[in-house]
Amino acid sequence: MTQLRLRIPSPDFWTAVFTGLLFLTTFVAVVVGYRQLKEFQAEGQVQHLLSLDQKFDQEPMLTYRRGLAEKRLKNEENPDELYPLLDFFETVGLLVERGYLDDSDVWNTFGYNVFILNADARQIIEQEQREDPTIYAEFSFLVERLQRIETDKHGTSAHPSKDEITDYWKQELSAGKAIPTRPHPRKRTNTK
Repeated sequence: MTQLRLRIPSPDFWTAVFTGLLFLTTFVAVVVGYRQLKEFQAEGQVQHLLSLDQKFDQEPMLTYRRGLAEKRLKNEENPDELYPLLDFFETVGLLVERGYLDDSDVWNTFGYNVFILNADARQIIEQEQREDPTIYAEFSFLVERLQRIETDKHGTSAHPSKDEITDYWKQELSAGKAIPTRPHPRKRTNTK
């Protein structure tokens, strides 16, 4: 009878085995859950970005963009149409800062627009911020973040020239119309 007892594992052994299996199962469930959560978060970020991109290319943003372009080409200093665009990118900056949007995706989608708007309206923004530092703080945050990405990727769009700004506003005059526009500088292909 004592030999039989030695061959059958004790209850403590089985408790240890099942506790180990329970730990392993829990660990696998946590890892799988974490991965799924990350996938859902990435999917949510893409949906937010697509929604913002669509909003940027629809009314009333198209009217603001074309109106701002027309007035900036006439050298109007502080057009009313500037503020809805700054507000739009203020929201984008807030969503990036809180992690609802991936900053690299935002750079890819809106970077050039943000760089142009920042370069063209920098004095107005700085004047507003002297009166209240919180005004367009999220826009300024967004500009800094996108400039870092542009630098990391060895891009040259972060500080557009006056000619590039003028060309941009000329293109914006036809925003939303069925007229083909010149390609974005980052999307040009070399044909050699």
